[in-house]
Amino acid sequence: MENYNIGLDIGTTSVGWAVVNDATNKVMRKGGKALWGVRLFDPAVTAEDRRAKRGTRRRYDRRRERIKLLQDEFKDEINKVDSNFFKKLKESKYTSKDIKNKTVLISMEEEKAIKKYNQEYPTIYHLRQKLMNSNEQMDIRLVYLAIHHIIKYRGNFIYEGNSFSVNNLNIDNKLKEMFLSLSEEVDELDISEECINNINYKQLANIFNEQSKNDLKVKLTSELASYSLNKNFISEFCKLIIGNKFSAKKLFNLETDNDVSLSFDGTDFEDKAGDLETLLNDYLEILEQLKELYDMVFLKKIFGGSKETTISGLMVERYNQHKKDLKLLKDTFSSDRKIYNKIFRSKKDIKDDKDMCLYDLYIHNKLETTDFLKEIKKYVNTDNFIINDEDFLKRLENNEVLPRITSKENGKYPYQLNKDELVSIIEHQGKHYQFLLNKTSDGIYKLVRLLEFRIPYFVGPLVSKDMSENAWMLRNEGMQGVHITPYNFKEVVNLDKTAEIVIKRMISHCTYLLDEEALPNNSILYSEFKVLNELKQIKVNGEHLTQDEQHKIIEELFMKTSGTITENKFREFLLNTLDYNFYENELKITGYSADGKFANNMQSYIDFFGENGIFEGTSYNTNDAEKIIEWITIFDDKDILKRKVENEYPELKSNQVKNILNKKYSGWGRLSRKLLLDLRVLDKETDIPKSIMDLMYETDENFMQIINNDKYNFQKLIAKENKIENTSNDLSYDVVENLATSPATKRGIYQALKVVKEITTYMGYEPKNIMVEMARGDEKKIRKDDRKKYLQKLYDNIKDEVDSNYKNLKKELAKEEKIDTDKLYLYYLQEGKCLYCGKPINVDDLNTKNSLYEIDHILPRTLIKDNSWDNRVLVCRGCNQKKAASLVLPKEFRNDYTKSIWIRLKNNKLMSNKKFYNLTRKSYSEEDIKGFINRQLVETRQITKHVANILNCFYPKTKIVYLKANISHSYRDKYDLFKFRDINDYHHAHDAYLAATLGSYQEKYLHYDLDYNKINEFNEKLIKNEDYKRLHYGIVVNSLDEEFQSAFAKIAPRLINEETGELLFNAKEFNDLVEDTLYRNDILISRKTEIRTGKLYKETIYKRGKGNIKIKENMPTETYGGYSNMETSYLTLVKYGNKTKLIGIPMSIANNKDVKVKLDFIKEHLDLKSLDDIVILKDNIPYDVSINYKNQDVYVKGYSTANKNCELSNAHQLKIKKDMMKKCKYVLNKVYKNKYDDITNMDIENAITFINYLFEIKKEFSLFSKEITKIQDNINLTECSFEQLANIIKQLLIIYHCNSKNGNLKEFGLSDRIGRLSGANVTGGDFIFASVTGLKEKTANYDGE
Repeated sequence: MENYNIGLDIGTTSVGWAVVNDATNKVMRKGGKALWGVRLFDPAVTAEDRRAKRGTRRRYDRRRERIKLLQDEFKDEINKVDSNFFKKLKESKYTSKDIKNKTVLISMEEEKAIKKYNQEYPTIYHLRQKLMNSNEQMDIRLVYLAIHHIIKYRGNFIYEGNSFSVNNLNIDNKLKEMFLSLSEEVDELDISEECINNINYKQLANIFNEQSKNDLKVKLTSELASYSLNKNFISEFCKLIIGNKFSAKKLFNLETDNDVSLSFDGTDFEDKAGDLETLLNDYLEILEQLKELYDMVFLKKIFGGSKETTISGLMVERYNQHKKDLKLLKDTFSSDRKIYNKIFRSKKDIKDDKDMCLYDLYIHNKLETTDFLKEIKKYVNTDNFIINDEDFLKRLENNEVLPRITSKENGKYPYQLNKDELVSIIEHQGKHYQFLLNKTSDGIYKLVRLLEFRIPYFVGPLVSKDMSENAWMLRNEGMQGVHITPYNFKEVVNLDKTAEIVIKRMISHCTYLLDEEALPNNSILYSEFKVLNELKQIKVNGEHLTQDEQHKIIEELFMKTSGTITENKFREFLLNTLDYNFYENELKITGYSADGKFANNMQSYIDFFGENGIFEGTSYNTNDAEKIIEWITIFDDKDILKRKVENEYPELKSNQVKNILNKKYSGWGRLSRKLLLDLRVLDKETDIPKSIMDLMYETDENFMQIINNDKYNFQKLIAKENKIENTSNDLSYDVVENLATSPATKRGIYQALKVVKEITTYMGYEPKNIMVEMARGDEKKIRKDDRKKYLQKLYDNIKDEVDSNYKNLKKELAKEEKIDTDKLYLYYLQEGKCLYCGKPINVDDLNTKNSLYEIDHILPRTLIKDNSWDNRVLVCRGCNQKKAASLVLPKEFRNDYTKSIWIRLKNNKLMSNKKFYNLTRKSYSEEDIKGFINRQLVETRQITKHVANILNCFYPKTKIVYLKANISHSYRDKYDLFKFRDINDYHHAHDAYLAATLGSYQEKYLHYDLDYNKINEFNEKLIKNEDYKRLHYGIVVNSLDEEFQSAFAKIAPRLINEETGELLFNAKEFNDLVEDTLYRNDILISRKTEIRTGKLYKETIYKRGKGNIKIKENMPTETYGGYSNMETSYLTLVKYGNKTKLIGIPMSIANNKDVKVKLDFIKEHLDLKSLDDIVILKDNIPYDVSINYKNQDVYVKGYSTANKNCELSNAHQLKIKKDMMKKCKYVLNKVYKNKYDDITNMDIENAITFINYLFEIKKEFSLFSKEITKIQDNINLTECSFEQLANIIKQLLIIYHCNSKNGNLKEFGLSDRIGRLSGANVTGGDFIFASVTGLKEKTANYDGE
């Protein structure tokens, strides 16, 4: 048996794999197939959308239950007057012509009564107002309608307490709380503690009272600017407060390509919750605070500007104002019927929104206020439409004209306002209807209890576990089978035990010990850990803090100081307590995680054990505090929290309990108590077991250094703790379920495990090694489009403009259209000077052909490939040549003048501490060099190590080797083995092959016995012979250079045979083999198929005549409209008569086990007269199955039940021959990197050659051949510019790409939708079913007509 290695390239939508001979590095063959391939799959999505929809359904179910209970209270009294009343209400949704559903007809007398009711009470609020203020006996049906409206739309529960008054809204405090959160949490805004103390919150709150939105914006901008707050924040905060759309990205001053635009005026915040969570993460809680502030301002303003104090009074006032405004506008526009009709007259037969006038769209909440009034403003006070009413014009400017009664804003009203009206109605009408005065056992009106009742979130569905997989509620003893109502809820439901269950469901898990619960973010232990870890990176005048100093800082500063530890507080502590006073003004502090302050504190410790702390005067300890902190983090329900605290901690007085209830701890950390304290390694010197926290206090190492240091072996302990019991060798998703990573990454890992299992089964024995390379998450990058904004932001914050060149540079920067080159970006980062000699740089010479300026790497790429901004500098060509590949800058560059520039850049945030440190270094020790090498060899990401641990459990004889993703990237870069993702999916298998071969080389020759002392010496030789100029890929990849290898062997002795002195590894043979392999096209492809689950229909409900699927079974679409398309679960190939057809089976039918239901659907769907002719040829065919359709392999992506056809996409991988790829790879590289500046005639010639090659192979793509021929016939390639040729290449490759999107060739007068195949009538063909790897394949032929 030959030893083999498996290479894996694990991503979120693919797994590349390769089986490679350990001795020869060749892809192995078996069963006539090359053993390498790609597994493709759609990315996994979170359950957030499903959870939100489930929550909405549950909310509506509970509302219906409230209404049912309300009807139970009223039915006896109402039946005396009208026994069919509730039935009539239920049937009111049906049209008068729908005699099938209208079982109770409205009499003439009732129609007259309804007409009279509408005249007397134009809105429900008129009726509510009457009932609140009148003692006369009203018709019980009217009383019900009013209370029904109150119970149904009861308002929000944001504000605590039994009553609510606008006068009690403390906007000053809310503002202070909000700005404090922004200061402590949002580093990007850089709001100092001094700024927080200076803000006049009362003045800000007064500005909010401005009636004119424009005046409010101007005054608010001016006030906020006076505190030197971030300009982006000021602008977006002003928009937010007045209800306009604002940018979440700009509000928090985020450096990201993504953004969410929203307004708090409406439902944007709720509708875009998922996108906001993705963008903001922890900042979402602060945005929620801002939303609360907006709602408070809204309530204060709307009630403050009115004499009314009730919702009904306010709404009646709005109705009257609306009526008056409407008359004025109609009179104004009546002279122009065209404009009048556009605004006020809808078509008679309305089929969709296009048939509605602007006013109707507006009053039905289909058009936002700002958009509607924007249209009105276009015409008001133009030539023909003069309005002189000053009050109207002012309200129009503020978008307050035609106020709506039913608006999304109604959700902002606190439920207490509705409760006050309900109580008033009960007490007035209770004199006539005794049942309204009925109370619960605790003396509350039953109807008030019905209004106030909310099921705590931790209770979930009110059913037992056996009725729903999403239920967990527990009942009290003897309460089984008792129907739960608002009146008996607490007697029936065991709230405390139910809450305990939720604890386990809500607590996050440790990133390292997968079965351990993570600590709360505010845990005292976790806070101490975070502070200590941050102290490890702090330097005072270039020196790290000693262990004693760290200990003292935690005990005497962090444990005694509330809030954020700013630089001023820390500096004061150092000077006064740690004897740094001899430095005075020369104290330089670097290394903060936040900008100019510590990102972490020990507030929770102070809360419990500080001066006047919660536990003062008690015997409770930190373990007790930790338990309470966990409860606060978990429970929003103050009643449960209070009960638990009082039961378990009887020593606490009422004021101490109240203090606990006021704490707002939230969120979970990444680590567990067991990891930090209980996992221990034996200290060989003291023979004492040490925990991670012990080592953090006793050594200079931070958490990541300790956890990854082989000396301590914590990784082995973690692997042992996470050991998977693998007795049956069965593989299930459970093995990845608890990994602390995204669902998308988990899916990639699980698919990789399935691939390895199939390979080992196919081979019959375990591999020697499995080499794992995992895609890195998206790192934060500054987009070229954003570079100018980023630099301007930095320059705006520089206060030293006058004494430096910044003023002129700022003017230059403003003139730049964009910063689109790295040289120009570095020019502005370096105040326009060479960073080595300090001489001014001629900006006009930066991008000339023989520019005198070059980008250099401070740490040479002969040693490590680091292309970050922290390692790149713009320098004179002469300075670059002097520095060459030296590890440290020549002494002549480290003079007082250049250091003064570096210090100024660092102080102005134009240079990082890391960059400054690398520039000023005088030497590098053996340990430093070892660190550089190890960083290229050692994977530190814990998720990769978890994958290795899982693999080891299933394959104990196999060694798992990690390969860092940048190694294979650098190797491709060095040898011009470009990756073109747009050609085909083979690059995933190529990457897996590189992982296997480079991983094997790394493991055999570089992981052990390196002589780090000789690296410095060797680097000097490279400088002398100038080899360093081409060896800029890091030492791992550079060691594979054929000329470099024999010299490198002195550093890596395992490359040499000790006895003969011969090289054991031939780099040329290796590189030739790799290059030859990466041009091969014999790669297996398989795509994950799926039987779909989820929603039953497309969510849009169309008006009558549009939808073809009933909303409800008894509601015909021609009368009530309906859904347009059913979502399908899987495919079925059906034969009927002499025809066959592939159709999608709807979700609702797929879940039904009765075969006849499916046959009935097929009969109706295909317009058949009888079931007798239907034969199911193949059932349960999953989506993404591959079929041969019209001589081309395609994937079936979807099915439209409305159009009765399939959506297909190409499944044939484009194969480019080796000679063509070698010839055209350089021009393709220019095409995909958009490098159009240095184009040669050869580039143009090769681009045309490649396009013609793509034209020639069109016969492989029969479905696109006609379109490709059109392209061929319509475009004269010789007349095209290079940019046009590049676009043709890109669009052709989009069309040809497997799982293709649409190519767009509109520029050439052709279609913009070539590639994706919709409207396909599939009648049969070869169905191809492949295994996970594609090593096993089964083809089933079903001939069509």
